Amino acid sequence: MAYIEEDRICSPKGRPALHRSLYFVNPRESAPGYHTFEFLREWRIVNAVNIADLTGPTVAALLPAGWDVRLCDERVQAVDLNTSASVVGITGKVSQRQRMIELSAEFRRRGKLVIIGGPHASLNPEDMRPHADILVRGEIEEIASTLFNDLARDVWKNEYVGGKPDLKLSPVPRWDLYPRNIALTGQVQTSRGCPFECEFCDVIQYVGRKQRWKEPSQVISELETLYARGYRDVFFADDNLTVVRRRARELLSALAEWNRSRPAGRMRFSTQVSIDTARDPELLDLCSRAGLGTVFIGIESANAESLAEVNKRQNLRIDLAAEVSKFVSAGIMVIAGMIVGFDHDGPDIFEIQSRFISELPVPLINISLLMAPFATPLYTRMRDEGRLIGDGNVMVGDLLVTNIRPARMTSEELRFGMRWLLNRIFSPKAFGERVQAFARIFPRTQATRPLSFSKAEAAIARQIASMGTEELGLIQLLESINRERPELHSRMTYVLLGYAQTRYALNAGGIWDPNLGRQEMPKAA
Repeated sequence: MAYIEEDRICSPKGRPALHRSLYFVNPRESAPGYHTFEFLREWRIVNAVNIADLTGPTVAALLPAGWDVRLCDERVQAVDLNTSASVVGITGKVSQRQRMIELSAEFRRRGKLVIIGGPHASLNPEDMRPHADILVRGEIEEIASTLFNDLARDVWKNEYVGGKPDLKLSPVPRWDLYPRNIALTGQVQTSRGCPFECEFCDVIQYVGRKQRWKEPSQVISELETLYARGYRDVFFADDNLTVVRRRARELLSALAEWNRSRPAGRMRFSTQVSIDTARDPELLDLCSRAGLGTVFIGIESANAESLAEVNKRQNLRIDLAAEVSKFVSAGIMVIAGMIVGFDHDGPDIFEIQSRFISELPVPLINISLLMAPFATPLYTRMRDEGRLIGDGNVMVGDLLVTNIRPARMTSEELRFGMRWLLNRIFSPKAFGERVQAFARIFPRTQATRPLSFSKAEAAIARQIASMGTEELGLIQLLESINRERPELHSRMTYVLLGYAQTRYALNAGGIWDPNLGRQEMPKAA
């Protein structure tokens, strides 16, 4: 039994310092989402995930000498409940909350010391505190040595709180400890923070509004490590890569130079940016030359009142569809984030969003109901207005679930409209039309030999084609574009994967109903 000495918890006197071994777990998600790619395993294509876990290798790089560490990415690996490590670390977002709690309970039952950290523990510490022996809040770089040295001495605090570290001091993650060939895309974080103030976003609550970043040489060192391990696609886990223009140009110029000299082919990059990047044609061109081929942009809504309501000011007073087209014309594929359920959204919002989405040269749409993440201004407002559902912790990835009671429609109308919209925009016909719009304005380059889908990609295509005649037509369209436009091969591959995951998620959630999508949206009574 432990005893307390000042503000630290200690093992009984005379016990040797045993805490020099860590088993670090990134739990599986509670429900499939747009980017989680469970279909790869469920359809028995390959045991892989879309994007490699960055947290485990980063924590491993911060361990003092003499520590043993094993990493587990539960999305593709079974958790070793019988691990010999004396300390278990668990991280996760709110979408992993339930699994974090389950794993912590099981490991503690087995006598392990459990540390819980990550975004959810940082944003809602009271929710996770009962489930952890040690709670880590905030960013870990500045407190890692204290935490692990305390553990090695068998004397530790109940809670460690990190600040806003200088990322120039951040080590290269220990990718040698992460299994090879289980992730399609590697991951590098070049900066943290975003200066915007979107009411529903928890980024600034977690990592702040003042952006901090790594030097280009650091980023390239991390890319060299991933390149040597066979990765050719890398996601930059930045909240907004291009928001600080001077810094973005410096980084992208270095990436363009580095990428030109790759002995086994260039790397392809993806990240998150805001729509205002389109105002700078030179920056768009530099993104393309650096290898930044795909970006996620939070478009959110065609309803300007809804954008103003949540302080999405960067999306106001512009032609959103035209600005998106600028990215595609520069050779950059866009994944658009869309939301319904704002206070200014009435029952007509689903038709409005459907018409707007049909105008976008964007095959992949990540559309969700408005959520109020814990610690955000939106959460506070919804709580004060008595509009939170339950305890607010219902955000588990279900596309028809929100923790907000809508203002201008019933919850039933919101769920039905969302279901209609999902079936509408992901019908093979609507999806195919957006693919064609994308291909029409994406710049043509010098023709190379036609490329075909790989064996695994062909298996995915067959699975989709088997769903019906409309799906077969969509696959034939993708294959024809792949043959006729070789420069679009990597994009068509990702479009195929993205559509497969979306259909898998809609089926898993009991949402898919093609007949519903073919109907016009019923008018409110």
